[in-house]
Amino acid sequence: MDYSSEVARHFAAPRHAGPLAAGPGMAVQGEGGSVEQGALVRFQLRVDAGRVVALAWQAWGCPHTIAACSLAAEMLDGRSRAELEAFDPLALRAPLSVPAGKTGRLLFIQDALRKCLAAWDNGGQRTPLQEE
Repeated sequence: MDYSSEVARHFAAPRHAGPLAAGPGMAVQGEGGSVEQGALVRFQLRVDAGRVVALAWQAWGCPHTIAACSLAAEMLDGRSRAELEAFDPLALRAPLSVPAGKTGRLLFIQDALRKCLAAWDNGGQRTPLQEE
């Protein structure tokens, strides 16, 4: 399969990939998908004063999945809670040239971010997440 130059760029040098570094503030985490479904996505956010102050992600899946997580992280870094809530991962399809058959991978990102928002609403984790 041929991948777009944008997928190749994010796959070669993913932004914000890895576990969330320890630090002060409230940390939240959410996952979407599963290995059985062909992709698993985990987002971890550190939030303060209604904003994402740090984020990281881990994903297992195809280059489109990795690139989509990288681009989403790039777009969400420093955003407000409202902007995170309004984020539509399907908007990643065009810039990454994601084929229709892989659109579901983008929905895994949406699931992970919704779980992050739910954890944020529930007070998150007050102690920093430790590196895995």
